[in-house]
Amino acid sequence: MITHVVFDFDGTLADSKEAFIGLYNAFAEKNHYGKMTAENLDALRKLSVLERCRQLGVPPYKLPWVMMQVGRSFRNAVQSIDFHEGIPELLKELRGRGLKLMILSTNSEENIRAFLKRHAVEAWVEGFYCSSSIFGKARLLRELMKRAGLQREQLVYVGDEHRDVEACKEVGVKVIAVRWGFDAEVRLREAGPDHLAERPAEIIECVGRWSTKPPLGAGGA
Repeated sequence: MITHVVFDFDGTLADSKEAFIGLYNAFAEKNHYGKMTAENLDALRKLSVLERCRQLGVPPYKLPWVMMQVGRSFRNAVQSIDFHEGIPELLKELRGRGLKLMILSTNSEENIRAFLKRHAVEAWVEGFYCSSSIFGKARLLRELMKRAGLQREQLVYVGDEHRDVEACKEVGVKVIAVRWGFDAEVRLREAGPDHLAERPAEIIECVGRWSTKPPLGAGGA
């Protein structure tokens, strides 16, 4: 029985892609890295994180530092970012069904709380698990389950990147990938999520379906 829905933040809940690209490009110009442009963005969305680093000339070992610097600039952009269409209604519906909402993200808790507070929904989220480590989501998921006393069958993760799906598979948690985020659909399909959602309402449908026990005798010999 699913009791908790855990969300990625950037690209999944918040429509922050354009803001992030702008902030990254400003940082890249100062540090002589390649920029994300209208000409290369579609190609970048189909690449892995490390492949993007190579394309943009960002040394992979510097990626955590780059993300930290961009995250600091993000604080000033929170006021201009909105939810993706249909997300507030999704969160309200999930809460109405008695599900607990959490956020697990590589953005900072401070930034996420500021965004939620501006939209008057901060109280809807019962837990925040944040780390600047790009590949640390499996560890965060394990920490979340340990601290909240949850079994893997009790939660589903919703994210927009290939690495989100990989982290969930490593931990054994069901995962829904969304098509409205950063990674291209082909990358998400390669990762093999339990469901690939085209609209927020599909998340409600999946949670409901996965929470329903099959009738006795179903699938028997």
